[in-house]
Amino acid sequence: MPRRSQSNLEFLLFLPWWVSVGLGAIVFLLLSALRYSLASQGGPMGKALAQTFGILPTAALVLFGFLALGSAIVRWKRGERLESQTSIESIRGLSWEAFEGLVAEAYQRKGFAVEQSSIGGADGGVDLVLRKNAQKTLVQCKQWRTSAVGAPVIRQIYGVQMHENADRTIVITSGHFTREAEAFAEGKPMELVDGQQLLEMVRDVQTKPRVLTPASTQVPACPKCGSTMVLRTAKRGTKTGNSFWGCSTYPACKGTRDA
Repeated sequence: MPRRSQSNLEFLLFLPWWVSVGLGAIVFLLLSALRYSLASQGGPMGKALAQTFGILPTAALVLFGFLALGSAIVRWKRGERLESQTSIESIRGLSWEAFEGLVAEAYQRKGFAVEQSSIGGADGGVDLVLRKNAQKTLVQCKQWRTSAVGAPVIRQIYGVQMHENADRTIVITSGHFTREAEAFAEGKPMELVDGQQLLEMVRDVQTKPRVLTPASTQVPACPKCGSTMVLRTAKRGTKTGNSFWGCSTYPACKGTRDA
């Protein structure tokens, strides 16, 4: 997703609240030690500087305290947003910032350490970095409601993955991927998550009772292999633009059903 330059304060807001608390304590101790050293060993000039420092240690502690509070509020809002999702339509209605936050919250609940990132440029690059079990995973979020994510996007993020020496890449969209994109990712350390798969991931990590839409309770089984099916959109042929059920194991299984 396109993103303006991120400040250090905004970066801290994205991290867990206790990170800001820890940094605040460290800065407070360092500034207090420096002020004491100047006052006790710096002579007249040092004492003057120590007085100038004045409330700086306390001010730093208060600043990081507010950042910790802000971080906790951001995380709470992301959690409430995730709990409120009931359908792919509600996910597609999110702004790109909210969509990215939804994805971040889902992976945090799955046990990943999540960081915002600007790797690869403002657009077409990496939105999130996941870390778990000493593995580094790059995530690109594509909040595309109607367009399909094509092979050029997947090739570009794969190039970033190789450059960053990441273990794997995940590309997530609220829409769907073209067959060319799926073919390019096949056999590579890449995972393509379309809108229906994202909805299932969100449901897996939701903790509050939710009301499902009627359509979400009628996911059929594949007529060929019996696996769960996902809702896709035809991209060619006489039914271009129409929805259909495709096997979740595609391309291993090409079973379909009419939606």
